[in-house]
Amino acid sequence: MLAIKRPSQWKSIHPFFRISLLKPVKTSKIPNWNQEPPPPILIEEEEWEVSQILDSKIKRGKLWYLVEWKGFSQNPERSAWEPSKSLNYFPEPVKKFTLCILTSQDQVL
Repeated sequence: MLAIKRPSQWKSIHPFFRISLLKPVKTSKIPNWNQEPPPPILIEEEEWEVSQILDSKIKRGKLWYLVEWKGFSQNPERSAWEPSKSLNYFPEPVKKFTLCILTSQDQVL
């Protein structure tokens, strides 16, 4: 999840976006149009960490995880469904969740 700072006139817009929804800027198709991209805007923001994975599901053939973000464990409304590719930087919580699921299935069998 990515949190953005919003101007006061945008307060009705939700401040959190899924990183998986961001797309790179495409270059212009206009001939001889070589406009330099603007410099990156550096915003001091919190880095999000996965506290734990609560659940998983298959949606449209893709694996999704219900993620509890560190610092928001007391607020279940802050948990979010994230596509598995969004958790590539968090291999330990995914591994822990998978092992938990596998061991619970072994006990049922």
